[in-house]
Amino acid sequence: MPDPSVARRHARIAVIGAGWWSQGWHLPHLSRNPLAEISAIVEPCDAPRSTLNPDMKTLEELKSTYGVPIFKTFDEFLLSSAAASTDGVVVATSHSSHAEIGLKALGAGFHVFMEKPMTTDPAEASSLARAAAAKDKVFLVNNTANFRDSAQKVREVVASKVGTVKFAQGFMACSLLWLFDNPENEGWVRPTGTMEGNGFGWGQMSHALAWLYYVTELEPTRVYCNMVKSEKTGADIFDTAVIQCLGGAVLNVQGTASLPFKSYASSTKQIDMKIFGSEGVVTYSGEDMHPSSGGLKVQLHDGSEHHVPGFYFENYDSEGDGPESLHAFIHGCLGEQFTNAADVLLGKKVVDTIHAMYRSAQSGHTEPIAAAKA
Repeated sequence: MPDPSVARRHARIAVIGAGWWSQGWHLPHLSRNPLAEISAIVEPCDAPRSTLNPDMKTLEELKSTYGVPIFKTFDEFLLSSAAASTDGVVVATSHSSHAEIGLKALGAGFHVFMEKPMTTDPAEASSLARAAAAKDKVFLVNNTANFRDSAQKVREVVASKVGTVKFAQGFMACSLLWLFDNPENEGWVRPTGTMEGNGFGWGQMSHALAWLYYVTELEPTRVYCNMVKSEKTGADIFDTAVIQCLGGAVLNVQGTASLPFKSYASSTKQIDMKIFGSEGVVTYSGEDMHPSSGGLKVQLHDGSEHHVPGFYFENYDSEGDGPESLHAFIHGCLGEQFTNAADVLLGKKVVDTIHAMYRSAQSGHTEPIAAAKA
């Protein structure tokens, strides 16, 4: 048991990218977390702007608010004294820059907390997986739903109760037309770099797939996908995919951004996950802002049923000291025990799948999914 008279060391974490998500979530979360402190902020733009947050702070305001040094580039940060005392980095930059920064961070000996998607290119995902394997460092992708206690419970039930997984179905509906149907949100609707497409697939299906792969441990091999795109932006806003997996199991995922929007505080996501095995079925469904809307249901062929009320999926609460994923990362930075429910190999599996989904939607054919192992 820790000695209460000995002050506990804080995890010193640099935030790379000061866009809307960092300013609304990562920075305030870290500043309020009793086990962490912000060591630096890296952001090239003096006055970051976003259509998603009208109250963005300038770099000078961020420096004053958090009392930390500001750097314009990651390379500049690496040469600083702040980097010498940093344990880990939160990478919250554009999708296309994730791999470059992640590789540099691993090379410099930092633990890495990577915003999802891990990257949008399978070759880059392989490079990250190899680099992470070569370093004794934490690499965690911020798929917050995977770090909920409920995800671990579903994973345990799937492994111990339902037998061999034969079929799984995942559905996610969101009120996000304001994001994917607005041409001004270029980072969310326009492909950059080697991206095959951009929209709901990278932006949201990455959450659903990460959760399904974590709880089922399925290994995908090929996919057939259809997408319906926004007439305004060209981004996909309706996705449906049939994924074939090793051993013959089939995973069917569907999603849409087109739920009617009410307000940021009241518009929830509708989630419906079903996993069928040789011995029974697991259902986990509900609305992610309303725990009382659903829960876990287990039905087995022996006639038994089990219900656990309460639905918890993504955690995007801007208050408090961060989601379970950030807590896990901080524990890892401090050398403490934690469960990495979205590691680099799971992140690679998601990247490989979504990249193949976009290729399939364009070709009209089934497309191969790269092997999950680097």
